[in-house]
Amino acid sequence: MKGQGEFGQADQDGLRSFLEEPAAYAAVEHMELCFDHAIGRQACERLLADRRLRRRLSDLLAKRFELPDMPAAAEKELDPIDRSIALSDSRDIGEIALRAGAIYWANTIAGTVLGREAAALHNALDGELCAFAVANKDLAGPRQSVEPFETLRDRIMADGWRCLAAWCRTVDAAIRTRFRLKLPPSAALDEALEAPFAELGPAVVRRAAG
Repeated sequence: MKGQGEFGQADQDGLRSFLEEPAAYAAVEHMELCFDHAIGRQACERLLADRRLRRRLSDLLAKRFELPDMPAAAEKELDPIDRSIALSDSRDIGEIALRAGAIYWANTIAGTVLGREAAALHNALDGELCAFAVANKDLAGPRQSVEPFETLRDRIMADGWRCLAAWCRTVDAAIRTRFRLKLPPSAALDEALEAPFAELGPAVVRRAAG
């Protein structure tokens, strides 16, 4: 595991900004909550886009969501993959969730030989992602039903978000609370996790992001 001193200045600055300036990345829905919806979405978007207000809005978010400080020791010991996930933007987080879902479904992907089912998987994920998932089959969950085909991608994605929820529970609270601000409020990150997601999920997400 790398310590903070082994990262470049850009890495350290990125983490420091993540910890100190949540207004730089918070989803607008969280800003609306800070004002109890007294200020509309478009106005909140304009506020978040104004760099001059970033410090004040960050303080507001920190107070509203009770964002904890990160202990210096935890910051130094932060795993580089966890750091990378935490600093991902919302689009990349969605891609990590999809890749995690594909890994979780890897036993299903590898064991599917029927033409229609194999075609449905490749249509939902594409061949490259299927190959990536199978290559990481050591972390896969149990086999799933491919049908109904029309919900296949959504079910894979939902399992990826469950893996991401499990990852969130393993990182320091200072990372977890701020990471969740990047995404709109989501039941997928709040639901109770059952086996095997709680056990497999964190490793699946780290593999997906690595």
